[in-house]
Amino acid sequence: MPLYTYVTTYKGATHIAQGRHSNFKGFATWIKDIPATALPGLTPALRNELNPYRGDFDPVPNQERVWRKSLIIGGSELTVVAIETKG
Repeated sequence: MPLYTYVTTYKGATHIAQGRHSNFKGFATWIKDIPATALPGLTPALRNELNPYRGDFDPVPNQERVWRKSLIIGGSELTVVAIETKG
């Protein structure tokens, strides 16, 4: 199975996670076990508001095997970039 790297940003903070899956979008690896200190603006209440399966990943222009999606959580943009990583 391919290795995917997920880069999640929210309110100026970044968290990186990796997982091996059959595809990049059917799994919540990017937010599943994120430490509370990784994205401090994502409070417990906002985490409850977050549905990792909402929204679509779109291909990033001029890149190969890179996709991006954005969600509005608590009035701020949360961005996830999924990268198929060789490894």
